[in-house]
Amino acid sequence: MNWALVGNNDGPLRILKSLGEPQNFPLLIGLQKPVSAGLQREYLKYIDKDHFFSGFEEDRLLQILENYKVNFIVNCFCNFRFIKLLEYYKVLNIHLSALPKYRGRHPLHWALINGEDKIGITIHEMTPGFDEGPICWQEMIKAEDKISVASARENLLTVLENNFSDFLINFKKAEIKNIKNLNEEATYIKRRIPADSRLVEWKNRDLVYRKVWALSSERNPAYIMINNKKIIVREAEKIALTGKFKEGSIIYFRKDSLEVSCEENKGIILKLAEDILDLNRHQSYKL
Repeated sequence: MNWALVGNNDGPLRILKSLGEPQNFPLLIGLQKPVSAGLQREYLKYIDKDHFFSGFEEDRLLQILENYKVNFIVNCFCNFRFIKLLEYYKVLNIHLSALPKYRGRHPLHWALINGEDKIGITIHEMTPGFDEGPICWQEMIKAEDKISVASARENLLTVLENNFSDFLINFKKAEIKNIKNLNEEATYIKRRIPADSRLVEWKNRDLVYRKVWALSSERNPAYIMINNKKIIVREAEKIALTGKFKEGSIIYFRKDSLEVSCEENKGIILKLAEDILDLNRHQSYKL
């Protein structure tokens, strides 16, 4: 069975590294968005440049595929909606959650922020319903404390890399037993926007803590607003407090960190990306 591998960034590359023998390789590789010259060179270790494509949406990908006879497609992080493609091809999708939980965009971000004990990765068949297709393969791992999205992603892709070759062999032999992706057990999450990274959940210290660490690797890390100024937060540590303070009050600050009150007798130290020596130590601040 011939197949095509599409996706974004290094996702498809992790799959390629698992395949071993050249006869297992896809006929073509497509990246929705162009990558750096260095990353492209890594891809070209596995495929001739004439069969490597980048910069497309669904219509352009359909045109490219017309030149190949493929039986199925594996998608590893293309982020456009597959609609027309599903009329012509079976598509397997890599999703960074244990479906049916966390259907939608940015599932790993939300799972870490929400405090899931375990995080998962799933291969499922694409259907017109968003993340609703039958589950072909799934693994879960422990969600570590202080883990960032980037580190969690790396851990999950390592699991995928270690298992995909065997999965592909069994899939081609039609030996995969699908698992139902039950709608009644599904949870849905929204696509994250930069404003979602603002820290405002002071009545829940653990949530603030998880949010800071999860987003510490991201383009839009956690932040606070002081005097209409956005200040990036890099790290967080939990502390105990004595006395009564309003949630979200700054109770002490150093040049590059703040102690902030949360729920009763609980506080958090926020390590900042810049100095805040311009704050008035005799003024009360509320985040």
